[in-house]
Amino acid sequence: MKLKIGEKIKELRYEKGLTQEEIGALIGVSAQSVSKWERGEGYPDIEMLPSLANYFGISIDELLGADADSKKYDEINALWAKNNKNGLHKENIILMKQALKTFPNDALLLVQLSTSLEKAGTTDEEKSEYLRESIAVQEQIIKYCDDCEVRGATMYNICFAYLKNGEREKALEQAKKLPNLYKGSENALVCILDGEEKRNTALSALTPLAWSVSHHMTALAQTTGDETYTLKAKRILEILYDCNNDSFIENLLTKYS
Repeated sequence: MKLKIGEKIKELRYEKGLTQEEIGALIGVSAQSVSKWERGEGYPDIEMLPSLANYFGISIDELLGADADSKKYDEINALWAKNNKNGLHKENIILMKQALKTFPNDALLLVQLSTSLEKAGTTDEEKSEYLRESIAVQEQIIKYCDDCEVRGATMYNICFAYLKNGEREKALEQAKKLPNLYKGSENALVCILDGEEKRNTALSALTPLAWSVSHHMTALAQTTGDETYTLKAKRILEILYDCNNDSFIENLLTKYS
């Protein structure tokens, strides 16, 4: 994200009718330094920011131009969600690529780009091309993203992208790197937290647990031909739903009606 502090200083200086010399005198630098900031050829030292912000009567975030960027970021994500709902995936690819020029390597934008790429295309050839590009984006997220939750979700999703692309061995290799069911954040948090937080964590964990039960019991029914696994899955889901009336668990139960 490009800092716009020079543009902001210039804008505020004009509003107050001040010269570059007067701004420089305020914080102990030359007029030439202020001129460089306003031309985007450098930034004030971090120690100067509180004085400048206080003088102009704004927050440091506003001085840095972060508020405007935050608003723009929110607008971009809202438009992506709207386009995604309406099936405008090619439009979202263009939107995300443009947004990444302003917010380079932003994890959410990269995830949304990869999602749009996987959904785009009409012909088999076009879909395959977009899928390969999506995989490249996801590999970038896994390699460089510091957000553990985003990396973990991408490591999971890329397994199926590889599989759809006919790269079964890569899908298997990636799947084996994922943590097992025991190592989830909910399992750690419920041991650490107390009181209401502990209760809420335990309840929220029932939703992914229900999905796992349905997923694996269905796999057992399919691979063994034993339909009693389906009946057992239904009973377990009914118990989980009784504990947490989550709509996702309710939808899972409809599969066994």
